[in-house]
Amino acid sequence: MTDLKPSPEEVAQTLMQDVQILMNYYRTNEYPPPSFENGSPAHAVPENAPRHVKIARDAAMNSALKIFDLFAGPSQFLSNLTVSYQSLACLRWLCHFNILKLVPLQGDITFDALAAAANVPKNTLKSIARMAMTARLFYEPTPDRIAHTATSAWLATNQPLHDWALYICKEAVAVALNMVEATEKWPSSTETNQTAFNIALQTDLPFFAHLKTRPEHLRLYSEYQKAVASTEGLDLQHLVHGYDWQALGKAQIVDVGGSIGLASVALATAYPDLSFVVQELPDVVKQGKEYISNLKDESIASRITYATHNFFDDQPIIGAEVYLLRMILHYWSIEESAKILRKLVSVLKPNSSRILVMDTVLPSPGSVTTVTERQLRTRDLAMLQIHNSGERNIEDWEAIYKEADPRLRVKRVHLPFGSQMSVMELVLDV
Repeated sequence: MTDLKPSPEEVAQTLMQDVQILMNYYRTNEYPPPSFENGSPAHAVPENAPRHVKIARDAAMNSALKIFDLFAGPSQFLSNLTVSYQSLACLRWLCHFNILKLVPLQGDITFDALAAAANVPKNTLKSIARMAMTARLFYEPTPDRIAHTATSAWLATNQPLHDWALYICKEAVAVALNMVEATEKWPSSTETNQTAFNIALQTDLPFFAHLKTRPEHLRLYSEYQKAVASTEGLDLQHLVHGYDWQALGKAQIVDVGGSIGLASVALATAYPDLSFVVQELPDVVKQGKEYISNLKDESIASRITYATHNFFDDQPIIGAEVYLLRMILHYWSIEESAKILRKLVSVLKPNSSRILVMDTVLPSPGSVTTVTERQLRTRDLAMLQIHNSGERNIEDWEAIYKEADPRLRVKRVHLPFGSQMSVMELVLDV
């Protein structure tokens, strides 16, 4: 439940307690504490940090945000939104004119030299860069000279993140701002080509079909997906450790809509008794075969095969131990999701087959930290804006499963620590 009257003093005390946990961890493990300085670790807490340290990090972020919101008050709500959209506009400009990569990774550069290298007006560059500096993106070590911070250097040297930034600024924002028009034009539609995306891009094609007509945007989206997949909340290790795969023994896993096979490779690496069939559309199967051949690890490649398959068609593999749907159903409406599941229900072998759905299960409002919840709500809105779908709470998921087949039962729902997605195990009651 949301607390509408938090005590600022109590929030600050909680913040300090969590900061102390973090500082003790840094000192004990000789890990650099957070810093804006170029060269600082990109992750304030390393991936292998103990669970209580990660909890303290999230709690500290939430307390800091709560204090900011309390003292900003209603009077500064709109002015802070102005900062947000101007920051996005600046980020797009900086990426478009390659400013992030033209600033040297070590040392600094004058605004005059940088403007000449980027072929942009110096005064415009100074205004935009100095606005970006308020978000810790670059800093001005001496008057009229610019240098990298930890964040700007991270974006400059990590191409998927750079492309993620471009995707947000060039397309995602434009799509989000057309929700009003989409609701007015198609108020109750669940069609995948009647969305805010369709209005923003002026197309009648669904998102993925439209991507195929725009090679550069397809590349940008692919890099964006790689960047998102590398974030802590979507890490494949949550799948690897989020289910008792070992208990299956020798088993066949059908990775339905498994892209190039990243999930199958992660699981195959951890569990040598498992074999996999990655099912995808023809173009993706071709990419997957190239990906697996480049791994040059026969112990893994020998247990992963690829098959062309559309998950709206009849499932050709009967009685596999697991049919995996990772980040698939959230792209589709309730009706389409039920159709996908029915194709799997028809081939389940009672008492030995199961469907594993790994997707977001939305929490009840206010039941998790604001820092966590707003990330989940952001993904929910993105699904609505692009696919006319959305993330779902557990009641929504259970309704989909019942719609697919009344015999489908949710045996277990598990949210791995640090994951934004839950693992839902479905079995067939007989």
